[in-house]
Amino acid sequence: MSAFTLKMIALVTMVIDHIGAVFFPELPWLRYIGRLSMPIYAFLLAEGYRKTRSFGRYALRLALFAVLSEVPYDLLFQGKVLEFSRQNILFTLLTALLVLRLLDLSAKKRNIFLFIGALLLAAVPYFLHFSYGMYGVLAVLCFFLFQKYRGIDAIAFSALTYGRYLYDGNFTQVYAVAASIPILLYNGKRGALSLKYFFYTIYPAHLLLLYAIHYILQNNLLPF
Repeated sequence: MSAFTLKMIALVTMVIDHIGAVFFPELPWLRYIGRLSMPIYAFLLAEGYRKTRSFGRYALRLALFAVLSEVPYDLLFQGKVLEFSRQNILFTLLTALLVLRLLDLSAKKRNIFLFIGALLLAAVPYFLHFSYGMYGVLAVLCFFLFQKYRGIDAIAFSALTYGRYLYDGNFTQVYAVAASIPILLYNGKRGALSLKYFFYTIYPAHLLLLYAIHYILQNNLLPF
């Protein structure tokens, strides 16, 4: 299974999750399907960091689309142009990317202060209310730290997810461990298509589309 296939699975399950959250909250199985999305994106971020030719450009793309996505995210889930009780997942992924960089540099330079900085940065999503919080950053770390040991990374992520369930009692997130199946089938190849900017652009675009549909339905603006 190529990176492109994994991206498509993550994209489809994410859209299903958002449709369930906004339009069909009474159908929890849509949210269960949606749990596959985040761990796949976490795995792909760890892979992307390992393979990127320019960390700076990678981080800049994530930062740009995180900012561009925030208004659509807030409109869809909070009904406001800007609302700071929860931020979109791209901020979480960006934080995780920076944590990976600091950990890498701390290991290469044997610098304890960079290591401490990475630990402090990993806590930022919790305090700034990024989607998935520290759990999202730790999920990326599971796939990064155990990337040479296929299967162990999935076990580490599963343990992390079960630990979160014990902490907050939210059983829905436990379904995320099912993402281990496509992740374990990953063949290390990019795939026939890349469509890098498509996968970045589709995030704010689908949020805006779902908001527009929700707004039309909520305000009875259909012409028939």
